[in-house]
Amino acid sequence: MKILTVIPISKGIFKNNLSYFTIKDVKPGSIVTVQVRKKNVPAVVISSVPVKNLKSDLKKSEFSLKPIKSIVSDSFFRPEFIEACQVAGDYFVSPPGLIIKNFIPAKILELDNPSSNNKEEKENGYFEASLLQMTKRERLQNYKSIIREEFAKGKSIFFCLPTLSDINRFSNELQKGIEKYSFVMHGNLPNKKVKEIWIKALKEKHPVLIIATKSFFSLPRNNISTIIIENESSPFFKSQTRPYADARKFAEILASKIKAKLIFGDSMIRTGTYSRLNPTMTVSRILSEAEQIIIDMNQESSTWQKTKNFPLISLKLQKIIKEAHENKEKIILFVNRRGYYPYTVCNDCMRTLLCEKCETPLVLHKKEDEKNVKFICHKCLKETLAPEKCPYCQSWRLMTLGIGIQKITEEIEKIFPHIKLFRIDSDLIKNPKQGNETIKNFLGAPGSILVGTEILFSYINHSVERVAVISLDSLFTLPDFRTNEKVFNTILKLRNLSQKTFLIQTRMPDKNLFNDAIRGNISGFYKNELDARKESGYPPFKLLIKITIEKKNSSELKKDLEKTEKMLEKWSPLAYPAFIPKVKNMHIWHLLLKIDPQTWPDKQQELRQILFFLQPLCKVDVDPESLL
Repeated sequence: MKILTVIPISKGIFKNNLSYFTIKDVKPGSIVTVQVRKKNVPAVVISSVPVKNLKSDLKKSEFSLKPIKSIVSDSFFRPEFIEACQVAGDYFVSPPGLIIKNFIPAKILELDNPSSNNKEEKENGYFEASLLQMTKRERLQNYKSIIREEFAKGKSIFFCLPTLSDINRFSNELQKGIEKYSFVMHGNLPNKKVKEIWIKALKEKHPVLIIATKSFFSLPRNNISTIIIENESSPFFKSQTRPYADARKFAEILASKIKAKLIFGDSMIRTGTYSRLNPTMTVSRILSEAEQIIIDMNQESSTWQKTKNFPLISLKLQKIIKEAHENKEKIILFVNRRGYYPYTVCNDCMRTLLCEKCETPLVLHKKEDEKNVKFICHKCLKETLAPEKCPYCQSWRLMTLGIGIQKITEEIEKIFPHIKLFRIDSDLIKNPKQGNETIKNFLGAPGSILVGTEILFSYINHSVERVAVISLDSLFTLPDFRTNEKVFNTILKLRNLSQKTFLIQTRMPDKNLFNDAIRGNISGFYKNELDARKESGYPPFKLLIKITIEKKNSSELKKDLEKTEKMLEKWSPLAYPAFIPKVKNMHIWHLLLKIDPQTWPDKQQELRQILFFLQPLCKVDVDPESLL
C-alpha cells in the first residue's frame, strides 16, 4: 500500500496538499481522482511513499485516510512543472492546485498522456533571461533565427502569446517552412482538436515549435530549451480571477526549473522588466522614417474661438487627411474612448452622472439603428435613456464632456463626406470575424480612413501611410502608476504603424513623454519613469500587494477593512476606495502593501501566512496590473 500526497486541481480548495492511499503503483506527476468535501476532483501526485515508512506518523494522525477514486493518467506532468507551480503558489499566495489549473487546458486532464517523448533524457541546459526590444519585423527576423538555431541543436521552442489575435498575427510568419513541426494551441480550439494537437506535439520526434497561450505551459515535452514571451507588455498575461497569476513570472520560474533560455519580446518592454534585466540602461531608440508632428490643441482652440466650437480635428490634420485621400493613401485615426461623450456633468450641482449600480460615469452613445441617444454603463452594460434633467438636482443645464469615437466619426463624416470611413471599437466589433473583415475592407480601399480605439491593435497587421492620435490626454487622469507606460506604449505602437506621417493632437505638447515617444527615445522614457517610481515607492523598487474587499453592505465592509488593517498593521497598509467604488451594487475598497521585492516570498513567511488566511474572503493580488 502507498500513501500519496496530492495537490487538488480545483477552485475553492485552499489546501496546498492532501493525503490519500492506494494499493496501486502511482508515480509522481500522475493525475488521479480524489474526493474532497463529497466531490470528486482531479489531483496531481507529488509523492508516493510505502505505508510502512509512515506507520508512526499515521498512528499520530487525527483523521483517517481515504483511498483515491481512480488513476486518470500516469506520469502526466513533468516534475519541474509541478515544482514551478509550487514556487508560483508561494509567490502569488495561492494553492498550487489553482496555479496548475491556470496553466493547463481543462480537457487535457482527461487525456491518457503518451510517454514516447516524455521519457527522453533531457540534456543539461542553462537558465538565462534576456530582452528583445525592437520593431515587430525585426523581432520576427530574430525569432526565426533562434528557431533555426535551436532546431539544429535538436531543441524545441515554446512561443507564448497573450491572446488569440496575437497568435493569428504571428503564427503564419513563424511557421513558414516548418509547418510540419509547428503546433498552434489556444483556448478557442474545440476540445477534440486540442487533444489531437497535444498528442501530436508530444509524439513528434523532431524538434517542435509550440505557439500557444499560457494555458499550455504544462505540455510535458522534455527538450524545450527556449521560452519566448512575445508582447510582454500585454495585461492579458495576468489572470483577472484567482489565482491572479502572471504568466510572465511563471515563465521565468519554469525556465529556471527546466534550465531553459527565456526571452521577453516587445516593441516596448514594461519598465520593471527592462530595469531588472537591463540594469545598465542600454540606449534604446526605435527609428522611423515617418514625419513626426505634435499639434498643440490649446493654440487650435484660440484659432477657433470666433466660431465658439471646440476643435476635434486640427487644421493641420484636416490638411493631411485631404492630401492622403488625393494620393489614395490610407490613414488611421486613434481615439481613446468609446461612445459619443464619455462624461455628462450638471452645470449647477457639478455632479457627474453615474450608473446607479456601479457608480461609473455614464457614457453617452448613439445607437446605429435608433434616433435617440442612450447612456451606457461600461461596467455592467446597463442602458438607460438620456435624461433631459439632472437626476440629482433636476437642473436642465447638463453638459457633455470628453471625446468619444462616435463623435469623431460624425465629425469626419461632416468634414469629409466623400471619403470612405471605417470604424473599429468594441461597441461595433463583436467577434474576430467582424474585426478581420473591417481591417481587410479598409486595407483594400485606397484613400480611406479607419477610426479606431485600442481594439485595432488586435487586428491591424500592416503599416499604412498616415497615422494620427486624435485624443489620448484623458488617460492621464487615471491615478495609476502604470499610466505613463500605457500611454507611451500606445503611442509607440501607433508610430510604428505609420510610413509617411505620424501626428499627435494634445493639450500637453511640452510633456516629455510625448517628445520621447515622437523620437522613439525609449531609454529616455525609462530614465524619467524610473526616477518618478523610485521617489514614489513603486515597482521595480517596491513589490506591491493589493488586497481587495467587496461587500454589498458598506457598514460590514468598513468592519472587515478595519479588521484586516489591524492584522496587517506591521506592514503599514494603505486603505483607499476603488477608482470605481461601487460595481453591480458591491462596494469596493483596497489595501495596498509596499514591501522590499528581495524579501518576497522567502523572507516574508509571516505576511504570506496572513494573506493566505485572508484569501477566501479577500482578493489578494501580488504585483497587480493596476491599483485602481
